[in-house]
Amino acid sequence: MQSIVKERVGRFQPMHGWANRILRVDLSDMRVEVQETAPYVPKYLGARGIAARLAWEEVPVPVRVFHPANPLMVFPGALTGSPSPYSGRTNVCAFSPQASPYPWFTRSSMGGRLGGELKRAGYDGIVVTGASRQPVRLRIRDDEVSILPADELWGLDAMDTLEALAAAEGKGTHAMAIGPAGERLSRIATIQTASSSACGQGGFGAVMGSKKLKAISVAGSGQVSLARPETVASIVRTLVRIFAEDGQSGPMNFYGDIKALNRQLAVQGEGKVVCRACTDGCITPCVAHFQDVPGAVYDRDWSGAWCCVGRAFLGPEEGAKPAKKHLFDWDLPRRAAFELNVLSNRYGLNQFDLLIGMVPWLIGCQKAGLLSEFNGQPIDWRSATFWARFLHAIAYREGLGDVLAEGGWAAAETLDMGLDLARQRYPGWGHTAHCDPFGWGSVTFPFWLVSALQWLCDTRDPFNSGHGYLWAETAVEQAAWLESEAERAAALDRIRAIGLHVYGNPDAVDPTSGYKDKAYPGAYQTLRSVIKDCVPADAHFPLIYREKAADGYWRLPDVTGIGEIEGPAVEYHLFAAGTGVPWDEEEFMRAAERVCTLERALQVRHWARDRGLDEMVLPYFERAELFHNPFLNERHGLDRDQFGTVMDEFYTLHGWGAQTGWPTQERLTDLDLPDLYEPMLEGAARHSHLPPARER
Repeated sequence: MQSIVKERVGRFQPMHGWANRILRVDLSDMRVEVQETAPYVPKYLGARGIAARLAWEEVPVPVRVFHPANPLMVFPGALTGSPSPYSGRTNVCAFSPQASPYPWFTRSSMGGRLGGELKRAGYDGIVVTGASRQPVRLRIRDDEVSILPADELWGLDAMDTLEALAAAEGKGTHAMAIGPAGERLSRIATIQTASSSACGQGGFGAVMGSKKLKAISVAGSGQVSLARPETVASIVRTLVRIFAEDGQSGPMNFYGDIKALNRQLAVQGEGKVVCRACTDGCITPCVAHFQDVPGAVYDRDWSGAWCCVGRAFLGPEEGAKPAKKHLFDWDLPRRAAFELNVLSNRYGLNQFDLLIGMVPWLIGCQKAGLLSEFNGQPIDWRSATFWARFLHAIAYREGLGDVLAEGGWAAAETLDMGLDLARQRYPGWGHTAHCDPFGWGSVTFPFWLVSALQWLCDTRDPFNSGHGYLWAETAVEQAAWLESEAERAAALDRIRAIGLHVYGNPDAVDPTSGYKDKAYPGAYQTLRSVIKDCVPADAHFPLIYREKAADGYWRLPDVTGIGEIEGPAVEYHLFAAGTGVPWDEEEFMRAAERVCTLERALQVRHWARDRGLDEMVLPYFERAELFHNPFLNERHGLDRDQFGTVMDEFYTLHGWGAQTGWPTQERLTDLDLPDLYEPMLEGAARHSHLPPARER
């Protein structure tokens, strides 16, 4: 195939961890060039930190999401491509089609192996600007970068595209691609890099579609240099051993024993399943990859991974928490549910928005008499055939599917239908519920107060990388099930001791503490989210609570060159050993604060974001929770007066004005960001004419 553009790009002085090269592609001018990473690291850590700084420097005013100037940034982390545990996760950043009330510059992340391949090819990231007039794809083979026609791929679903690229490019090539939803600019379009590894939130598949960029494929032959590889290897070995001791390794996943499941599948003629890792560096493979499962709607066999929220196609699974059962009003056979999971991934549709937001909202509209049919057909959520037509209509923008392709929240606003019902599913920013009192991963009071803090300062669902505080809820649930009062008291004492050690106060995790001392864990988790994305790591981190440890606290003994490491310090030690940066842990955390505050300054500059806008998420939390904490006798909703004090402290801990929510000049100077203050104020003043965001 003849290239539109084929360039051999140069390299810069090598570094440990980072490749010291960022690829820049302009699809309007068909231009390829590179720049050094060194000016941005270690100061901004990597991944979303570099992306935020580039956005600050290059996009002083926000751009429309489908404008060619919207920069699509693909950034793996500092240690991606190395043996560092779970380090394969890759960030995608851009102005978000899914976001509300404004299209923030935000991020999503994906697993798979594209990020590691990109690092092995010698790149810390890709920035794509401009837009092609015809479908194209980007091919990267070490120093050789090509822009190729993609007419033969345009129109294929995401999985068929990835398979076609694997056949064309050969073994060792990994890719990311969009499906029909991305081509048609659905605001909930994903970017797929494997059958379940996707850049799911943000609608970034539509950004690729607007650029006529069907896919990016990468093949790299290099290695990621580590400063102290023996220390990284020692940490990995220790983690593998401890996870094995704790029963978190081997052929187990969300579905239980793989061998037992395969016996059941064989009897029922429903294919087979294997356990696979979801990303490079995964040391606890847990993704169930089903093979040759007969379709319930289409006369063919399907293969693919089935994990996380995709399991919700089943409806409320046996043994599911009661809090999850309120979301689902369907009960589909396994074959049918798996087929729908595969179809949504092939179309490139955001399963979180579909299953936790949009469909429960539509069911609520049905029950309220606001909706009786879909594209002329009766609505039947217990019919796999109906579901298949529903997903197809959204992906291809057919009938009502054209509006739903904008996402559940946007559809409710556009149709002016069931807005009160939609508010029950969407806390804010155009994203559906997650790790809060009412959504997927239901959390009880007072633990959801920290969730509320995470939601109010973010630009998206914060729980792609913000799970770290949920250990406290889990530990308290386990304590409540103990038989004797003495056992329960001892378990709570253990939890409080960990809270004191990690957050500085036992009330931070005490189930009866109410609003006391929740600001610090909220601020701490916003920083740990940055670290998790930039190093990167996965949902296991930070390592805080270990049920099988005598005192419940994570420690890694006898790490080569270090000795004992406390669980929350593992990412720091991996970063230091991998990159060789001579920081202490305090400076490492300060870098995370720098990235967090830079992102906040960008939002202020672009949209005059302030405390009042943050508070748009609070009504969602003011309803009485569905289920109460087992150590309390009543259900709680958010009390604005008491939470206002928590917010004051939260902003102050970040160095943001308690009344404005804006980073202070003193804080920006302290974080070595003095150049941000005046442009931030000028931008906020420029956008003060914006109409007030719609009350939620």
